[in-house]
Amino acid sequence: MCEPNLGEMITSLGDHTTDSDRPFVGNHWFQDERGKTEVKGICFRDLADCIVKAFVDSVETNDELKKRSNDGTLNYNDLYTLDLSAIDPIALLLNVCCRVEKTMGIYPNIKKE
Repeated sequence: MCEPNLGEMITSLGDHTTDSDRPFVGNHWFQDERGKTEVKGICFRDLADCIVKAFVDSVETNDELKKRSNDGTLNYNDLYTLDLSAIDPIALLLNVCCRVEKTMGIYPNIKKE
């Protein structure tokens, strides 16, 4: 089995426009068929919570913040303690999508074969 070329994977993850009419093709799930899943059953507050938690998931931070992110005690003001210069923007995008799927109750959203 061939090992994937990490550099090519990273480049291809971000090598997509934001044209809403583009096809669902890509090397990561939010760009392929899985990306067609409609967001349902969450409100904007839930979405904001997912984004806040995804920031914590996407930067190196202390275990206490990660624990609070998962147990629901994270405060929005905790974002000000994060070193956002160290954030990986693609990781943030992936983590937001995973958090949304979890909130919708469909994570992992993988087709059963």
